[in-house]
Amino acid sequence: MSLHTGFLVGVLAMLSCRVDEPRDSSIPAATGSIEGTVRLLGETLPEPTRVTNTTDPEACGREHTLQDLIVSPETRGIRYAIAALRDVPSAAIPPTEPKRVVIDNVGCQFSPHAVVARVGATLEALNSDPLLHTTHLYGPANINISLPVKGARSTRTLERPGTYAVRCDIHGWMQALIWVDPHPFHAVTDERGLFRIDGVPAGNHVLQVWHEKLGIQEKEVRVEDGVTTSVSIEYSYSGN
Repeated sequence: MSLHTGFLVGVLAMLSCRVDEPRDSSIPAATGSIEGTVRLLGETLPEPTRVTNTTDPEACGREHTLQDLIVSPETRGIRYAIAALRDVPSAAIPPTEPKRVVIDNVGCQFSPHAVVARVGATLEALNSDPLLHTTHLYGPANINISLPVKGARSTRTLERPGTYAVRCDIHGWMQALIWVDPHPFHAVTDERGLFRIDGVPAGNHVLQVWHEKLGIQEKEVRVEDGVTTSVSIEYSYSGN
């Protein structure tokens, strides 16, 4: 065998080894985090819609809010806005079990007012009031859970993605929202208007921020491995 021929054989052998070499599945995927603030512009401080109650007023009180626009007087952060990644490829969704979500009927209100869940998650509905309540979901599926007495609880599986409006058929002012994605990359803003999404695949993403009264905004976000990317979303509100 000539020197030249031996060199070619050696190169081909090395290439063959590289091609056939198994990929190390123990290497974790590159992920980062997104944290953000959702704020309301302006100087006025709007209040949530108020309604007068004539159903079970002795137990529920005669006035309630719809919790449809709650703004912090200190930070102007908007509570109960939903932040979620759009169009996440199935290959980027981790094979983890969906988390359970809970909605309580307490003080003749749903608590919390907004939750996010992954397809396949278990919804647990509770009744902490000494009254008949229903937790009735309208949207991608119609799910009606009757909770006749204090301490009653029942579970359902959220099998379809989309936005569910939650109502009580007995007390019409009671309302909540469930946002269901096929992935776990979503969050709800807290009382300061803050949210955080961990474990986001590194790369470019479109972040959606949705609020029931203020609408939807989108922002392009680049996530780096091991890095927390900060974003700021601002809404304006005319009061109409």
